[in-house]
Amino acid sequence: MNPKEQIIETLKKWITQTNIISYDDRIGLDCGDKELTELRDRTTKEVYVVSFKTKSTNIEYNEKGEVVSFFEGMYCFAYFDAETLELLYIHKKAGYIEVDGSY
Repeated sequence: MNPKEQIIETLKKWITQTNIISYDDRIGLDCGDKELTELRDRTTKEVYVVSFKTKSTNIEYNEKGEVVSFFEGMYCFAYFDAETLELLYIHKKAGYIEVDGSY
């Protein structure tokens, strides 16, 4: 299994275990190539970034079956250390999710 496949499997397992964020199965998880990036602590490191979109929520229908309310999922980015392939954190529109699941 190559590093990108390992990272995607690790992220799927983490999402299932923590159950604090979801991803849209139809879109999936996309792992980019290794890149040199400035992290949120201002250090520069080689990382893999996995992009994904959370599931859309709060779909409401009227009595005719028409959608009346819909909240689209948000784009998120999971940062993995390129050397150890460990999850560093997840960046989302409203902040960060730590490896332990805290915000």
